[in-house]
Amino acid sequence: MADISIKEITRKIEELPTPDFIVQRIVSIASSPNASTKELNMAILESPSMAAKILKMANSAYYAMPRRITKLSQAINILGFRSVRNLALSVFTAKSFFSREFEYFNTKKVWSHFMATAISCELLSKFINFPDREEAFLCGMLHDLGKMAMSIVMPDVFEMIVTVAKHKKISFSKAEELLETYSHQQIGRMLFENWQMSEIMIASATFHDSPSLCKSEDSRTIVNLVSVANTTVNILLYGYSGCFDIPAVSDEAWNNLGLTPRKYLNYFENLKIKIKESEDFMNLSNVLDDLQEGELDGTV
Repeated sequence: MADISIKEITRKIEELPTPDFIVQRIVSIASSPNASTKELNMAILESPSMAAKILKMANSAYYAMPRRITKLSQAINILGFRSVRNLALSVFTAKSFFSREFEYFNTKKVWSHFMATAISCELLSKFINFPDREEAFLCGMLHDLGKMAMSIVMPDVFEMIVTVAKHKKISFSKAEELLETYSHQQIGRMLFENWQMSEIMIASATFHDSPSLCKSEDSRTIVNLVSVANTTVNILLYGYSGCFDIPAVSDEAWNNLGLTPRKYLNYFENLKIKIKESEDFMNLSNVLDDLQEGELDGTV
């Protein structure tokens, strides 16, 4: 469908926002086994808006803390380094990719899909006893960032995909296939490769709608987690991600994760409750408003 070349797409992707120095430093420190709370605390304080957001999220209903957290160092210790890393990347993503509106696409709903999928991934990790829950959260949160990148790099194509999906009541991926265009999974892969993200992150962006194509043993469980979580959220939040079909969980992902009807139903019911408790994560306006307030008044 699109006349745009892969060379042109690559050039435009390279022009998209990338995590700035502060975010990169937070990610680096949070990922280091030898880092200290003090180091991470100092890195976060370089961005007052980031510090304010992390403090607010530490006190959200999602984490259900027994008492109010008033210090950033407390928040780091309670949430854990990698959860703080996830919050830093979520704030960057909201500011860089979700601060614009589209006539044909509701960015607030898309953000809700992103965060609901993150929550869904983390919860499903608990149900299958997968230990790397923070990584599952991050992969779930960013799995569809290729769609937002596509909306900037190929806006006309993106609009047509959404229009076709809605009109024909099919998924975003099926609409891409009908239009014979580049997929959001391909765009997501290119974006994360440009950011030099981990192979697991790249795989989750590339194969979440087609988990059977993922051949990497190291990435397979995460990809299947994201696939099931994404499908489940599309059932609960119909149309939010540009998918307008009635999805079914991939047989590949179901079998790989050892799911049973009883286990999945239990997870599904728990997820509905968890999403209702997660307004601070789900509400894009809260995130963007917090950023503006923090940037203006220097809140820490």
